[in-house]
Amino acid sequence: MERVTANTMTVNTGSRRVMEKSGLSFLRTFTGDWPEPIEGSEHGEVEYELTRTTWERRS
Repeated sequence: MERVTANTMTVNTGSRRVMEKSGLSFLRTFTGDWPEPIEGSEHGEVEYELTRTTWERRS
Protein backbone atom coordinates (compact mmCIF):
# COMPACT_ATOMS: atom_id res chain seq x y z
CA MET A 1 0.00 0.00 0.00
CA GLU A 2 1.39 3.38 -0.98
CA ARG A 3 -1.09 5.75 0.65
CA VAL A 4 -3.81 5.78 3.31
CA THR A 5 -6.44 8.55 3.35
CA ALA A 6 -9.22 9.57 5.71
CA ASN A 7 -12.01 12.14 5.39
CA THR A 8 -14.25 13.93 7.86
CA MET A 9 -16.30 17.08 8.10
CA THR A 10 -14.23 20.23 8.61
CA VAL A 11 -16.07 20.94 11.87
CA ASN A 12 -15.38 17.48 13.33
CA THR A 13 -12.35 18.46 15.39
CA GLY A 14 -12.33 15.20 17.36
CA SER A 15 -11.90 13.06 14.25
CA ARG A 16 -9.34 15.45 12.83
CA ARG A 17 -7.27 15.17 16.03
CA VAL A 18 -7.40 11.35 15.90
CA MET A 19 -6.14 11.44 12.30
CA GLU A 20 -3.29 13.77 13.26
CA LYS A 21 -2.34 11.64 16.29
CA SER A 22 -2.34 8.59 14.00
CA GLY A 23 0.30 10.23 11.83
CA LEU A 24 -1.88 11.46 8.98
CA SER A 25 -1.25 14.93 7.56
CA PHE A 26 -3.79 17.46 6.32
CA LEU A 27 -4.07 17.29 2.54
CA ARG A 28 -7.01 19.45 1.43
CA THR A 29 -10.45 20.89 2.11
CA PHE A 30 -13.22 20.10 -0.36
CA THR A 31 -16.98 20.32 -0.73
CA GLY A 32 -19.41 17.65 -1.80
CA ASP A 33 -22.87 17.76 -3.29
CA TRP A 34 -24.83 15.84 -0.69
CA PRO A 35 -28.50 14.99 -1.35
CA GLU A 36 -29.37 15.59 2.34
CA PRO A 37 -26.82 17.97 3.89
CA ILE A 38 -26.34 17.82 7.66
CA GLU A 39 -25.40 20.63 10.03
CA GLY A 40 -21.79 21.68 9.48
CA SER A 41 -21.56 20.36 5.93
CA GLU A 42 -21.58 23.93 4.62
CA HIS A 43 -17.97 24.18 5.88
CA GLY A 44 -16.88 21.29 3.66
CA GLU A 45 -14.81 18.24 4.37
CA VAL A 46 -11.13 17.65 4.95
CA GLU A 47 -8.85 14.90 3.70
CA TYR A 48 -5.79 13.62 5.51
CA GLU A 49 -3.15 11.23 4.21
CA LEU A 50 -0.23 9.09 5.23
CA THR A 51 2.13 7.94 2.50
CA ARG A 52 4.41 4.93 2.70
CA THR A 53 7.45 7.20 2.42
CA THR A 54 6.34 9.34 5.36
CA TRP A 55 5.46 6.29 7.45
CA GLU A 56 8.87 4.68 6.77
CA ARG A 57 10.70 7.88 7.70
CA ARG A 58 8.83 8.05 11.05
CA SER A 59 9.40 4.40 11.94
